[in-house]
Amino acid sequence: MLTSSCHSGWCRIKAFLDVEFQHGIPVRISITNTSHHLDERAVSRKIHELTGFTVSMHDWKNINTDEQECSLCIDKKEFAEVLRRLALSSAAMFVDRFHKVIDSSAVDWDDVEYNYDFNHAVEHCCIPYGTINKSDYFSNYIKIMHDESARLINEGVSPMVEPE
Repeated sequence: MLTSSCHSGWCRIKAFLDVEFQHGIPVRISITNTSHHLDERAVSRKIHELTGFTVSMHDWKNINTDEQECSLCIDKKEFAEVLRRLALSSAAMFVDRFHKVIDSSAVDWDDVEYNYDFNHAVEHCCIPYGTINKSDYFSNYIKIMHDESARLINEGVSPMVEPE
């Protein structure tokens, strides 16, 4: 079962192990029993089952005596899919706020959301800034976001989206 692009928050995937999602994208894990051996490959497989994303774990930090967290990096080959899911979430947020389709007059929305989502997709995939051409993805992002807003309005769907 894949997570929704609107899902944000923590999800328990096994005893002592939680994954944090932002708009359906896995961003961090927390383990609350550090004496228990963590099989990172098994955790990565479970996250892949839930999200379709291939992840690796980085930057483990001790939170307290028996809790650790680490950041997740999504495979950079999946960048376009990360950006697509962020576009779906941005469309849902627009519909939730304005109760209408994103149209050609929403230039400011398009630009702001694209810049915000592009930067987050780069971070989620741990891609060094400046190594990916931002303009290559703009038109597809806008099409996905506009089409999704039309779908939501046409189907009468009003998703609840938590802004970051």
